[in-house]
Amino acid sequence: MKRKTAKKKESIKIHGKDYKVDKIIANTINSLADALHSHEVALLTWVHKSYQKRKTISKDGFEKALHDYVMRIPEAENILKRMKEVDKKSKK
Repeated sequence: MKRKTAKKKESIKIHGKDYKVDKIIANTINSLADALHSHEVALLTWVHKSYQKRKTISKDGFEKALHDYVMRIPEAENILKRMKEVDKKSKK
């Protein structure tokens, strides 16, 4: 009799619900989540360092549209407030 090797499953949480998935799927989802997080950080940093300090916004509306897109990131307002606080503390 041949023994079947059990596939290793990993538990992941999506919208508060646990799912058992193959390890390779969990790794892929984690990699995508990390990439998305890095993307969000880069966009929020652009708003914080560039957009908010400008006196004029481009006439073609691109910067305004990008700003509106960035502000749809969950907790964007709070994150930007914390970024400002960190900048103030680092200047002292």
